[in-house]
Amino acid sequence: MGEEGPGSTVHLLCLAASSGVPLFCRSSGGGAPSRQQLPFSVIGSLNGVHMFGQNLDVQLNSARTEGTTVVWKSFHDSITLILLSSEEGTSELRLERTLHMVFGAMVLIVGLEELTNIRNVERLKKDLRASYCLIDSFLGKAELIGDLTQCVDCVIPPEGSLMQLLLPLDKLPSPRPMSSGGRQVVVTSISQF
Repeated sequence: MGEEGPGSTVHLLCLAASSGVPLFCRSSGGGAPSRQQLPFSVIGSLNGVHMFGQNLDVQLNSARTEGTTVVWKSFHDSITLILLSSEEGTSELRLERTLHMVFGAMVLIVGLEELTNIRNVERLKKDLRASYCLIDSFLGKAELIGDLTQCVDCVIPPEGSLMQLLLPLDKLPSPRPMSSGGRQVVVTSISQF
């Protein structure tokens, strides 16, 4: 989710919209998946506030307290996702995009039909377990996504001309491997068009 401090946590709640039954709860603390779970009373209260507003035709999208930002999103009147973040300076837009990515991951693994027409909640809970790894990657600290997509990450530095001055590429064998932040970087010469 970004620059998380050591005390920042992110909690994701997934509930069946009609019954309020929790399907799963995922947490991330300091950028890594966490076993810390929210109490059922907190989950029920967050869902209850959202459902109360819906009964009065009020759309509750987000709320912000002194230390936490909460975003609610319902998908196809079947699944409600709630995301809580204590990360400083988190925008509601970023959290809402994360909820869309999480729902997309659920659709990818389980299928839209299974999510919109929930016939067996316990079976759906079991099937959604296959999406936890993908969902946790959205909640954790992610600078690059190559490990998620199984593709090579390409980084183009904004100060490329400065790097050309510091690294005389014409004198180095091409491509030249380097290490940067625990990742392997390959420096090559790029011709300007």
